[in-house]
Amino acid sequence: MNFQRTPWAIASLALFSLSAHATDLIGAWKAAQERDPELAAARVIVEQAAYKKDQANALWEPRIGAGATVGVGGQDSRTQGAESNGMRDMSFNTSVNVGALARANVTALKPWISPERDAQSQQLQLGADMADVQWRQAQQALILRTAQRYLDVLAAEQSLSIVQRQQLAVNQAAAEITKRQRVGDASVMDVQEAQARVSSVRAQVLNLENNLEMKRLAYRQLVGQTPNQLATLKASTVVAPPVLADANTWVMRAKQQSTTLQLMQLQQAIQSQEVKRIKAGHAMTVDWVAQAQHDLLSGQGKFGQASNQMTNYMVGIQLQAPLSTNGVLQARELEALKHIDKLRFDQEAVELTIEAQVRDAWQNISSAQVRLQALELADKASKARLLATRNAHRTGARTTMEWLGADHDAAQAELALVQLRIQTLIERLRLYAASSELGEAQLQEVNALLQ
Repeated sequence: MNFQRTPWAIASLALFSLSAHATDLIGAWKAAQERDPELAAARVIVEQAAYKKDQANALWEPRIGAGATVGVGGQDSRTQGAESNGMRDMSFNTSVNVGALARANVTALKPWISPERDAQSQQLQLGADMADVQWRQAQQALILRTAQRYLDVLAAEQSLSIVQRQQLAVNQAAAEITKRQRVGDASVMDVQEAQARVSSVRAQVLNLENNLEMKRLAYRQLVGQTPNQLATLKASTVVAPPVLADANTWVMRAKQQSTTLQLMQLQQAIQSQEVKRIKAGHAMTVDWVAQAQHDLLSGQGKFGQASNQMTNYMVGIQLQAPLSTNGVLQARELEALKHIDKLRFDQEAVELTIEAQVRDAWQNISSAQVRLQALELADKASKARLLATRNAHRTGARTTMEWLGADHDAAQAELALVQLRIQTLIERLRLYAASSELGEAQLQEVNALLQ
């Protein structure tokens, strides 16, 4: 017997496949990596850094140049101690008053001692190190943004689901009260109060629907995918970390590992090398040098047609030293030193900001366990009260408005609990990010709590 796959069957199979492979945090982060412009920019900076290292090495490589000159010139020379036709210690003069000159030269120079090149080389190497730190910083920022938008969608979805359930109960109660009022079993005030609750919950649902759409849009812009199948947070999951070091320990780790502080320290190091480079303007440089030059001059001399060829070459050491800079270098040096002072003050301000961020995230996480316990108890109590009120309502011992009040309290307790659970996960990642410890391993910790 042959079975054909109908369009409905195929669609059902596809839906099952999507539900079985929900997108988790790791999947969302990997998708975001492929399209995030900030991460792409950091990747380009890293690629540029390789050329900075090449430039640093090239500063000390030999430089070879060649040149040629053609023109009109003259020459007058005197030679003593020459030898000609077996005769030694001869002296003679040669001259070309106006003639055609052809000159070719080759020069090779290899730096040996150059404080300025030392400083430039260090600056380039430090610039390459900055690129590596910027790459790590961009990765951590992307992880946090991805997790934030992922969990924002989850919080918005669960919040909407809770209030929608409340809306069904409110609509049911309002319809019931309206029927009872028609037969005289409820007052007009009861109907009006029920309708007010219907309107209030409806407004809340609309706000949550708009909020969900905004969160979904933000997620789609970052990840490039519509968040239709996201892994959700398990209801029984313990979201707060079981062991949390004291705040001072986290602050110390943050100051040691912060990518922001590392970048500022590298900037100070680069500026310190700039001071050395400026000072090197007063210093002597020593280079290995080799030169060769050949001249050919043909033209009219004092005694008729004449020509002269001359070849010069040398290998040795070249010394160069400035004699006067007119105070320009001193002024530039003082300016660079003031820039270092500014960078140090900026670093101190950033350290205070990082400490505040770490302590804030730490405090939120440390107090989350107590708050979660309180909200869990409140959630259980409100649900128990709702169940008792609903049962009493069926027997007539409780009014419909009492039932609606209990339902409202239960929904609000559940809503607060859901939001706090997800916010606790975000605060955990923020603590890792503030201390520059946020990576795939920390994202996996949170991802393991999803289903």
